Amino acid sequence: MLGKGGGLLKRFITFILLVGVLVVCWFKFVNSNSVSRDPTAEETAGSFHSNPEVYARLDVEGTNIHYPVAQHPTDDSYYLSHDFDNNETIYGAVFTESVNAKDFNDLATIIYGHATRDGSMFGTLSNFADADFFNKNKTITVQTKEEKIAYEVFAAYSFSDEHLFHTYHLENEDSVNNYFGKIKELSAQLQGNYREPTVKSDGKLLILSTCDAEDGGRRFVVHAKERKRQSI
Repeated sequence: MLGKGGGLLKRFITFILLVGVLVVCWFKFVNSNSVSRDPTAEETAGSFHSNPEVYARLDVEGTNIHYPVAQHPTDDSYYLSHDFDNNETIYGAVFTESVNAKDFNDLATIIYGHATRDGSMFGTLSNFADADFFNKNKTITVQTKEEKIAYEVFAAYSFSDEHLFHTYHLENEDSVNNYFGKIKELSAQLQGNYREPTVKSDGKLLILSTCDAEDGGRRFVVHAKERKRQSI
């Protein structure tokens, strides 16, 4: 027989084991909830870059273009000569101007980047000048803090260095529709690539713009229409 002392020891051991089980269950519960928790909007934005002026990420199918997108609050030319870490560099960064909102809900949004010789930034955007490449690669994706937006590429060509937004008044619905109506004709005139977009006619327009590597006085532009937008 264990006696009185043995009974106390048995109850003590049982108590310790019970506490241990409760502790293990607690850690499993906490760990399970921390793994499955969805990231907050602030955490999603922070994953793009530590620079607070970075507000989105751009990915272009078939290219090296997988970059954050920034917008300077007062100087539209800032990211022509500065990277995302605010260092001066000839490579610049991928950016939008203040004429565009950061939610990609404008009728037309233009994203800029340098055409570099090493293929960084928008150095591979001109791949869309090749008909085979153009036909195989049709998707551009933009992710913001709240949404993931898919665009369908439908036109690419070398154009003049006009400021498209101001020249064609792309803040105005009638002007955007007028500009959109010219793109097919311009593609043919400028020996670019074009296909009829499959998305609805009122899909928002995304334009990627860079220097033409063959002619510094021109711009190479890729046009896409919004195909799908989903919350994240």
